[in-house]
Amino acid sequence: MTSTFLYFVLALLLLVIVHEYGHFQVARWCGVKVLRFSFGFGKVLARWTDKKGTEYAWSLIPLGGYVKMLDESEDEVPENEKHLAFNNQSIKVRTAIVLAGPLFNFLFAFVALWLVLIIGRYSLAPMIDSVAPGSIAAQAGLTSKQEIIALDGTEINSWNDFHFAIMPYIGSEGTVNLTIRSITDNKVKQISLPLSQWKLNSKKPDPLKSLGIEPYIPIIPPVIGVVSADSPAEKAGIKVHDEIVSINGKAFNDWLFLVDFMREHPNTQITIGLKRKGKIINIAMMTGSKMNDGKVEGFVGLGPQKPDWPAHLLRLEREGYIPALGTALKQTVNLASTTLTLMGRLVTGRLPLENISGPVGIAQGAGESGRSGIVSYLFFLALVSISLGVLNLLPIPMLDGGHLLYYVIEAIRGKPLSERSKTIGVYCGIVLLLALMCVAITNDISRLVG
Repeated sequence: MTSTFLYFVLALLLLVIVHEYGHFQVARWCGVKVLRFSFGFGKVLARWTDKKGTEYAWSLIPLGGYVKMLDESEDEVPENEKHLAFNNQSIKVRTAIVLAGPLFNFLFAFVALWLVLIIGRYSLAPMIDSVAPGSIAAQAGLTSKQEIIALDGTEINSWNDFHFAIMPYIGSEGTVNLTIRSITDNKVKQISLPLSQWKLNSKKPDPLKSLGIEPYIPIIPPVIGVVSADSPAEKAGIKVHDEIVSINGKAFNDWLFLVDFMREHPNTQITIGLKRKGKIINIAMMTGSKMNDGKVEGFVGLGPQKPDWPAHLLRLEREGYIPALGTALKQTVNLASTTLTLMGRLVTGRLPLENISGPVGIAQGAGESGRSGIVSYLFFLALVSISLGVLNLLPIPMLDGGHLLYYVIEAIRGKPLSERSKTIGVYCGIVLLLALMCVAITNDISRLVG
């Protein structure tokens, strides 16, 4: 819980500062006076002022931030500073300042994706272990012992690639063409995957399970690699390098069996058989419990050693510094396009509103990715940064896109909108954003208690 909170706060801090820094820096480049750069809203908790008179503030509610510029529409401006006011700048300058926030979000995502590519990550080969009877995958002809090698002409080397490629089709009613290779005889064939009945579980949006695909995961030996501090396992005396050979006398050799057993037995007295330095010892212990999606699940606080899987089951996704630039740019553009497409499907009803996540959902994503390592966390930050950039470009008053809409209207009319029209727009924007936040928080609560 503590790590989830810390990763969430770090994500907020990074993404908000990046967005607002875009506005701030371009405003300064354009000669506009910046009065305040704030992380958070509401009461100021801490502040300091630089030599140019800009106040940097940390405010009470850390769900965003803002840059306040000198502006005659908000305060009285001295005659000698009117040329520094935002409202007295040309449409081009104001547009550049407003656009800078979302563009810096995209730039941050590009850098994060580039780092992911040059650091590299391993992903499992896209091999199918089983297909659920009657599922979309089964109806299309997918079976076990097959490997997906392309999706609509895009090469698929790993399950990460598959998730990346299938994202734009969420909420689509079309058909995806898959190229499949048999693991047993290497024969290649094409199949069509109809998506008209494809429905993601909004509480646990797993594309593979919703399609009926169970990926092939090699056996993970039940050898302890991590013992969490102050966990039931640590209190019971379990140590790193111990090998668990049985639970309540039942022998097993797969870590996933241990995970499933513990999850289904919260607050339960159990006996674990361990092999330690060649000797078998039995330890009696009580499992712990935690809430997961509204359900009480058991845990003991153990993690496995990194498995030594065969090379043909793993795909290293890594590129050199220069090639990674082009790939990161392509990924950034594709993810921004996909995000905009999915938002459009939400508006038109083709994608249920239950898929919208709020602060709790983002916090859970931050925690899970953060605990998985720096590469996973960077990829998560890139996804959220792109979503933030696209969201802010929507033509909704109160958002950057709303201001841009005003400037387009001003350019067409030859004069700004009246203050009354802008005020009405602001109220409409507030209502729309509050409604969106209510939907997101309701979905978060539903996922927690459902």
